[in-house]
Parts: sequence; C-alpha cells; structure tokens
Amino acid sequence: MSDELEVGDRAPGFDLPAVYGYKAGETSPSAEEKVMIKLKDFLDKKWVVLCFYAQDSSPEDTRLMIGFNEWNRKFKKRDVVVLGCSWNGVNAHQQFIEVYQLGFTLLADEYKKATEAYGVIKEVDDLGTKTKVIDRTTFVIDKTGMIRGVWRDLEDLRSHPSEIWDFIQKEKRA
Repeated sequence: MSDELEVGDRAPGFDLPAVYGYKAGETSPSAEEKVMIKLKDFLDKKWVVLCFYAQDSSPEDTRLMIGFNEWNRKFKKRDVVVLGCSWNGVNAHQQFIEVYQLGFTLLADEYKKATEAYGVIKEVDDLGTKTKVIDRTTFVIDKTGMIRGVWRDLEDLRSHPSEIWDFIQKEKRA
C-alpha cells in the first residue's frame, strides 16, 4: 500500500470512546462514564504509544497488552502515554482491563475510523472467506503529533514493549 503512514507523517486525529486503566486500590473503571479520548488531548504535553491490536483477551493480544502494562510505569515517568486500540467496545475493554489489571487506556474503535485512518486493516483468508482484521501495529507519536516510529506485522509480542521503550529512550535524548 502506497498510502501507509510513515515516520515523519502527521498522525491522524481521533476521538474515540475509551476505558481508563486499572488503578490498584480503586474501583474498576466504568464503561458508563462515557469517556472520550482525542489525540489532540496529548499534543504539546506527552508522547503517545498507540498500539493497534485485534481482540481483547485473545492469547496473542493479551500477551502484547500485558507486556505494555509491565512497561507502563516507565513510560509514564518519561511523559509517554500508552493507548491500546481495537474494534472491541467499551464493555469488553472494561472487562479486559479488570481481568488483567491493565494500567493504561483502551480505545474502542467500533466504527473502524481510527484503524482506517492509520491504515492498519488487512484482509486475510479465513477458510476461503476474505475477512478484515486489524494488523497489529504500533505508532510512536511525539508531542507535535508527528509519527516518530512505526512497527507493523508484530511477531515477537513479548519483547515488543521493551523495543518501544528503547526506541523512545533514544528518540527523546536526541
């Protein structure tokens, strides 16, 4: 695809329903709060790690999100916010956060607007039927809204969050 987003491109804006991450000792996040998160909420304030994943609670995506959760405290100390995004709704996200005690926000892209804008939808052959799925992809976006890094077709889900951490450490030093 020639229209894939690349390093140096402006990150497309989004305005999505979200569920805040789990905080120890507090009641679970509530899907009824009708929280909306916009990319522009972070402009001039924080870097954003935007990780698109396919499905709440699937083995692969759970491994990926738990990995980001393990690194989340370090990201926060560097003024970096982690956002997970999938087609699941806020109720599924709330349950996913509660079960795995994820400490970061999950975005519900049920209408596929952000996944389309970021070009992370791919077609796969599922027993002879073409099906659209989210291609696991991570974008690192700086305070100005510029894409600083893109990781597509994630394979090593365990080490991916540490790879993102190393990248941010180098980029923020520069």
